Amino acid sequence: MIKKIIQQVVEGSPCQFVQLDTPLEKLTFYKAAHLNYQRFLVVLESDKLSTPSELNEYIQGNTPQSLLEIPTFAKNTDLVILFRLDTLTELNKYEHKIFDIEENAYSLKKHVLYYTEAESEKLKQYLDSEEGIEILLTEPEAFNHYKQAPFNESAFSLACRLYVKFPFLAVPAKEETLTSANELADQYLREQQLLGFYNSIETQLTVSNGYKEVMEALINEQMAN
Repeated sequence: MIKKIIQQVVEGSPCQFVQLDTPLEKLTFYKAAHLNYQRFLVVLESDKLSTPSELNEYIQGNTPQSLLEIPTFAKNTDLVILFRLDTLTELNKYEHKIFDIEENAYSLKKHVLYYTEAESEKLKQYLDSEEGIEILLTEPEAFNHYKQAPFNESAFSLACRLYVKFPFLAVPAKEETLTSANELADQYLREQQLLGFYNSIETQLTVSNGYKEVMEALINEQMAN
């Protein structure tokens, strides 16, 4: 399931990745088809977290020679390791290994995408819809649920991780008309029943010596307190 999700997401990305032939079932190579991008992607499905050196050796030994001969392959390739958890609460047991892998600067840029089957099943429903995963990422309600319970297995939690671990994906921007600061201030004063008081001060400031008189009144009040 997770590999089908990955394939659909990367093929629909700005890079327009296309899958290349590979002899290994758990190892998939992609190449960007869009002319503006010279990127490659390697997706490894693994039931354990190997050391960075083991990963480098494994990928190097199983990469097609045709890719190794491309000058840009070495520096423009992302390796994403798919690592399944039974539950998200298990994450604390693997955080140190994940950090070691992702911070290793040698050879490929590495990312660990951890997930659960429950998350992938829920996310698949969004990918099959017309709106796609983008509509999920812009739902305030989904974000609020995730913020309140980040270890709940949801489609939103996996969608966020996808956009973090695949650096060529960009979160869609949701345009909204911003409320002006003056309107927000007036709304707050109105709720506090202070709008009339504020308007009276503003009126006094516009007369000849109004500013001086208001400041003197405020200073005298502070001194009295």
